[in-house]
Amino acid sequence: MQTRTLSVPASFSVRVSSPTWPTETLILGAILIVAAFMRLVRLSGTSGDLDEGIRGIQLLLMSAGYRPMQEIYSSQGPLLLNMLYPLYRLFGETLGAARLAVGVYSLLGIVGIYVAARAVGGPVGGTVAALLLTFSPNYLRNSRQALAEVPALAPAILAVAAAFEYQRTGRWIWLVVSGLLLGVALLVKPIVAAAVVPIALAAFLGRRISLKPLMLVGLVSAAVVLGIVLMTGFSTVVDQMIDYRLKSRQVSGWSWSENWKVLRGTLIARDQIGLFALGGAGAILALLARPRQAIPYIGWIAATAAILALYAPLFPKHVVIAIPPLVVAAGAGVGLVWQALRERRVFGMVGGFALTGPILLYAWSVPTIATLDIGFMNLDQSFEGQRFARTADIAATIATVTKRGDFIVTDEPEQAFHAQRLVPPNLADPSSSRVRARELTGEAIVTAAEEYNVAVVALSSDRFRSLRNFRLWLDESFEPIKVYGRGGDSPQAIYVRANADMAQTRRDLQRFIQTPASVDFGGILRLTGYSLDRQVLIRNGNLGVTYEWEALTRAAIDYHVITELVGPDGQVSSDEQLSLGGRGVGLDEWTPGRWMFQSSTFDVAATAPAGEYVLRVGIHDSKGKTDLPITAGDQRLGSQQEPIRRFEIARIQVQ
Repeated sequence: MQTRTLSVPASFSVRVSSPTWPTETLILGAILIVAAFMRLVRLSGTSGDLDEGIRGIQLLLMSAGYRPMQEIYSSQGPLLLNMLYPLYRLFGETLGAARLAVGVYSLLGIVGIYVAARAVGGPVGGTVAALLLTFSPNYLRNSRQALAEVPALAPAILAVAAAFEYQRTGRWIWLVVSGLLLGVALLVKPIVAAAVVPIALAAFLGRRISLKPLMLVGLVSAAVVLGIVLMTGFSTVVDQMIDYRLKSRQVSGWSWSENWKVLRGTLIARDQIGLFALGGAGAILALLARPRQAIPYIGWIAATAAILALYAPLFPKHVVIAIPPLVVAAGAGVGLVWQALRERRVFGMVGGFALTGPILLYAWSVPTIATLDIGFMNLDQSFEGQRFARTADIAATIATVTKRGDFIVTDEPEQAFHAQRLVPPNLADPSSSRVRARELTGEAIVTAAEEYNVAVVALSSDRFRSLRNFRLWLDESFEPIKVYGRGGDSPQAIYVRANADMAQTRRDLQRFIQTPASVDFGGILRLTGYSLDRQVLIRNGNLGVTYEWEALTRAAIDYHVITELVGPDGQVSSDEQLSLGGRGVGLDEWTPGRWMFQSSTFDVAATAPAGEYVLRVGIHDSKGKTDLPITAGDQRLGSQQEPIRRFEIARIQVQ
């Protein structure tokens, strides 16, 4: 087979068999098939991730005709929602469809990584880099969630790859492509700004050092950014992307120890130290073999490290930006050593020896990486637990007491999304960072709620309750109708307008009640019905129960509902105490006839013994440490000398 030698300014030339593209296409195609399966399988279900909920409700608002940033609050970038929306709309407007769009962009990122590493490391380097990125737990996790980082990384990686192609071929068209893609990436989410460094270095160094290529790529990128910003609205983009982030950083503060904790607990714990060793060794070997081409790689790593070290507040989702420069450097180093070994160069033997340790270290971490990848591929099952098991019930309750087209206020947008109910566009992002930065105030929430005549308020945290004006408005204008236990004294709660048809609302919620009852506790509170979501459980699963309560008379104190799951050994396996007040009016202020629905979820540990469990409920005075007796409705009352204080809801089989 004939060979050709590429003329490149390097310590040695890279000999590439011709033709190689058919083989490369097959290899890259196989990698993409595997990557697509890992990213696109089992995309349905809830994650409980606030950012995913924000993304879902933003896309739902787009479907209703509202415009990103101009009407829908979006602190990420003006192009993010526009990039996700086509596939979201095409594949059913579900959270899974939004995740699908992110998965598709992640595949483009893998293609870009292949091209970027191939520019120095040849086909072997591109293959190694693409494989490392495909199986990276952090990249996989972010590729399966409707977050902004991967959609921003995809054009950023492709922009870097285009700049490397310019450096390799000297064709100016690659600079134009790089500038266009870089502008797009920055407008999706600016956290990928580290890509500016390798692009600038590749343009400046090129085949010969010159400022003209650097100016060209800079002008193209600036034109894209400026054009989109002006079309969106300059002040709008500044307010939501720049001012908000500066305020958030100021309020959150910066701490190297906190950032290091996130990096160590997410980046290193998931991708393992072997990847960093491989990336570092690859960067050094590339620098020794082809210094001009390797400098942009090293610049990319350094710029990314600086961003992650200085970013505030830094969250686990952000660390994914560290993976692409590492795998590119690793692939380039491996590719160069492979080529040198084939040509029996001294560099190949030295490089092979230098890579032995990092390769063995990475191989040692493969079982951990594989375990994490398998876990992340089951996104809809890996988040099982009390909080996430409630999302469907909360969404169903919201949908039941509202109608299509109604607006609601919620601090967990995923609940509104699953209920297919809109929120005021300015409240699409209710994050704590926005509240702490006073970008979202109690006055703003109340104003938006009244403007859109919200029918329901659903609260799952203290994020809004800490805002005095909002809290006063909520207490004056709304009544709690359902509470969800989550431990402590701050339950999740759903509220409706105080002037709503409460009788009809109660009838609507009674559709969830399977078993009518009439069990009185101390002549104060009556259990009028209950439901279970299952009768047979598996260990490491959870059990959901819903109650309907009604006040018979005003209580002297704020009693709590206590629910216990008793195991076959007679010991309480799981329990919960919950005030029915929903952080509003306590039971001691209820008037006769007032009602409330309560939903609780109980986990069954993986180590729990199999057998028959008893679910029982009572009314407890947490201060006096006493329970109200059952005064009516229990068949055992006449046969007991001691009053019954727990009502048996059901017997559950745990397998």
